[in-house]
Amino acid sequence: MSKSNKQQKQVQSTIKTMPTQQTKRVENSQQTETNPSGRFSYLIYPLLLFVFSIFIYSNTFEHRFVLDDHGIIKNNKITKAPMSWENTKTIFSTPLRKGDFSDLENSLYRPFTKLVFNWEWNQFNGDSHSFHKANVFFFALTVLFIFFIFYDVFKKKWLIPFLIALLFAAHPIHTEVVANVKSLDEILSMLGILIAIRCIQLYLSKEKIIYLILGIAGYLVGSFSKESTVVAVAIIPLFIYFFTKASIQKNAIISGIMLVCSLFFLFARHQSLSGYPPSSKTSPLDNYIVLCNPAEQKFLPLDLQEKYKNSNHFASAVNTLGEYVKKFVFPKTLSCDYSYSTLEPVGFSDLGFLLSFIFFGALFGFALWKLKTKEAIAFGILWFFASMSITSNIFILIGTSFGDRLLFIPSLGLTIAVVLALAHFFKKEEGEGFFGEIKTAPVMVALLLMSIGLYSFKTVERNKDWETDYQLFSTDVENYPNSTHLLFYMGNHLSSTERKEVLTYKMVPLGYSPQQINDSSLKENARSIYYLSKALSIYPALPSDGYNQLGKAYFNLGNLDSAKFYYKKAFNEDSTNAIFINNLGTGFYVSGQNFVKKAREYQAAGKMDSAQYAYNLGLQNILESNQYFMKAYSKDTTEADFANNVGCVYGDTQRPDSAIYWFAKAHQADSLDMTSLQYLDMTYRNKGDVQMADYYKAKLEQVKNIRIQTMNP
Repeated sequence: MSKSNKQQKQVQSTIKTMPTQQTKRVENSQQTETNPSGRFSYLIYPLLLFVFSIFIYSNTFEHRFVLDDHGIIKNNKITKAPMSWENTKTIFSTPLRKGDFSDLENSLYRPFTKLVFNWEWNQFNGDSHSFHKANVFFFALTVLFIFFIFYDVFKKKWLIPFLIALLFAAHPIHTEVVANVKSLDEILSMLGILIAIRCIQLYLSKEKIIYLILGIAGYLVGSFSKESTVVAVAIIPLFIYFFTKASIQKNAIISGIMLVCSLFFLFARHQSLSGYPPSSKTSPLDNYIVLCNPAEQKFLPLDLQEKYKNSNHFASAVNTLGEYVKKFVFPKTLSCDYSYSTLEPVGFSDLGFLLSFIFFGALFGFALWKLKTKEAIAFGILWFFASMSITSNIFILIGTSFGDRLLFIPSLGLTIAVVLALAHFFKKEEGEGFFGEIKTAPVMVALLLMSIGLYSFKTVERNKDWETDYQLFSTDVENYPNSTHLLFYMGNHLSSTERKEVLTYKMVPLGYSPQQINDSSLKENARSIYYLSKALSIYPALPSDGYNQLGKAYFNLGNLDSAKFYYKKAFNEDSTNAIFINNLGTGFYVSGQNFVKKAREYQAAGKMDSAQYAYNLGLQNILESNQYFMKAYSKDTTEADFANNVGCVYGDTQRPDSAIYWFAKAHQADSLDMTSLQYLDMTYRNKGDVQMADYYKAKLEQVKNIRIQTMNP
């Protein structure tokens, strides 16, 4: 045999990774068990990967909750409830977002993820830092499983499995998944798939049923963590076909068992969500591909209607798929959102669609061509297509058009394909030991390590953006200034109570006065109006919460008419939302207070008729506000603000005992609520009960200290 033919044989052995005979498998296993260097490699490489995965995300350990963390964890009453069998049943029988102030999103069912959050909240006392550490741990565990699976696939040769796992761990496209606590659902989904694959791998090599049982358990964990785990019903039979000697019949049986698991999950999901109203239709703000429908374009300016008239759902989805590959190769500017008009609808004549269609057609054709010879690079390509099928928007329209997190599982397929493509060109022989394997492909190792180094630097830098909502939104909106959702997020945050608390926390130690802090907060509200108004200028609609926050910004600036206008729009969008109901009541209440103030001015000027008229209007508005406050409270009896507002109405109408009753309810609902303590102090003092007033004043000081200690900005 010639030298070139011998090298070609060695390359095929590396890339194809064809299953060996049973006797060779036993020999290899025995050699690994008795060879000290084999045991060393089996431990040292995964240990290095685990440490690297922890280290590269260690700068997220001090981060706050951001983005969807608020609705699913921080502000979710089910997540924050004490762990119990009853609460666990609630988690497994309700949508993911149930427990937040809005129940409009009823399509997500991820109970195992929420159960983990429930345990973490109780275990870590709501400390966001510990949540982030847990996310990084689960990610590092995922990287380990990638290595173990492919270490066996490649006959216990460490180099290619190590580089696949290392490239996956370093890639900055995963920062959203790891740095955003909510995206633990993505990690657990991936981990469930990998546990199933690894256990099937062990079951087929060792023929012990316990491994199959563990694989089923892992797959169910992944399924109940995120719906998209269902893509594994295509990935698992492909893995068995490519990398094991299992017969077609055995492959069908194992794959069929996993299919039954998926069907069981889908049945449980249907049973749990069937009693809830369907979610509202997908908005162009969430998925720009909706604008391919001419009926959705009527809200746009005429020039854009003309521009999009030949757009097509399929063409736009394929073009977006091309954007995913571009982000994978060159992740220079990442974002937590790429909504309209960052991405826009395209038609079949668009260059982006044509290039993407040709690229993916060639890639898929190549994978099918290599299917018969079982080359591992084809498996990587098919992993990408299978795992991307649900979220690509090609077959079904989902609630978002593009997201870094959606590439988490598919990126492993691309990583496998890239590493094996480089191995095909640069790895011409097999080596033994650490340096022996590196010497077989120095160019491949150098190229990948250089890429991993650059990616690692980008990952560490991008992690910093996820520290706070303000840091994340302000960075991303600068990179993508026309993203309607980013503008919406930024506007929402700037007018939020949390933003004012963070400003206070940062400015007080620097010696700023309360007036200066308030002035800074007002400037933030003015910026909020700017961002939300810009979002409206790009697309003439906002989510209901956007209207609510716009109303809040105007309210904080003292523009009551505009505040009531937008509060009313939010209420019209969702009349069941307790916060929107409460805020609309607040508009009436403050209007009433303003009329009462005006009445006093008329009275001081001797205009008694005008004073009486203004006072009657004021009383009418205040009493009307109470209808909204009571309705909001009936929707959510655990929200202190709602009870406080009812108490304020009773206080303003000279019923102090009733006011105290409601302020006490508010304090009972939230022991760290400062407003209820302030009003209890004030009301008791006005009644002449100094002892009780002093008691609540002292409690107020205690709460202030606790809130400062737990601010963690």
